[in-house]
Amino acid sequence: MVTVLLIGWVVLASVEHWAEQEPWPRAVPAGLLWACVVAGVWWFAEWTQSPVRTARRSRGRTPAEGGRRRHGAVEDPDPHPRGSSAPSHR
Repeated sequence: MVTVLLIGWVVLASVEHWAEQEPWPRAVPAGLLWACVVAGVWWFAEWTQSPVRTARRSRGRTPAEGGRRRHGAVEDPDPHPRGSSAPSHR
């Protein structure tokens, strides 16, 4: 994360200096601002794809269920609804 921030700062400050024709005293803080944005997006992507979060989310599921679930997926209905007029086979 820190590496992404530092490399991004150097690259983006250079872009501000040469492409935008900014003097170095103005290019360095502008490059830092954009490097923070890039590092923040990088961190968020890493955080949401973390194996720990994925394992925690899929804990308790059977292998047949996969471990992945579509967003907004509906749970399977209860195979033995209570209060039904159908006789119970338990």
